Amino acid sequence: MTSQVTLLLICTLFSRALSLTCHQCLPSTSGTCTSEQITCLDQCLTSTTAVYMSGTKLTDYNIKTCGVPELCVSGSLNLGTVKTTSNSKCCSTNLCNSETLPALPQQAPNGRMCYTCDDNGCSAKVSCEGDEDRCISASVQQGSNTVSMKGCVSKSLCVGSGSSSVPGFGVSKLQCCEGNLCNGAEGFTLSFLLMLVPLLSSILFT
Repeated sequence: MTSQVTLLLICTLFSRALSLTCHQCLPSTSGTCTSEQITCLDQCLTSTTAVYMSGTKLTDYNIKTCGVPELCVSGSLNLGTVKTTSNSKCCSTNLCNSETLPALPQQAPNGRMCYTCDDNGCSAKVSCEGDEDRCISASVQQGSNTVSMKGCVSKSLCVGSGSSSVPGFGVSKLQCCEGNLCNGAEGFTLSFLLMLVPLLSSILFT
């Protein structure tokens, strides 16, 4: 009888841990969203992503949803022409992600350099800023088209080698490295900006 009661208590506690209520607000392409409440596993997330083009901020995207460890980080990804920053926070109590976080402030160059890609190839260089202490490189494929992405990234956003995918895109050969210009210069196919813009949109609005 004692073991049955113990098992019942364990199951009850476990089910409560898997029944966290969080706010959800996923922006559409217009930047607005309809807030609702959803059930998450163990964490809620609130995040503000800012997108810059040639140094000019285009917009901020405020996202609220379920949290997973790899999303509960803040930092920036600097691809030269395009830069994104993410200010994220996770919490583990019901409806704890009601806060809207400010976008991370612009930061000064830190002296590091990485290779970046543009329509002329991947031999251009970009100055890293703030806590961007790694260089990143990845291959992005959509159908039969492939493009290389290179730039600076914060350690917190750098997931190391591996691959991932978002709808319509596959990301492979994802690597981060330490040291100036450690991400190598190499060629690529397809227009960099033509592929990068829909990729970022797919990541932000999924």
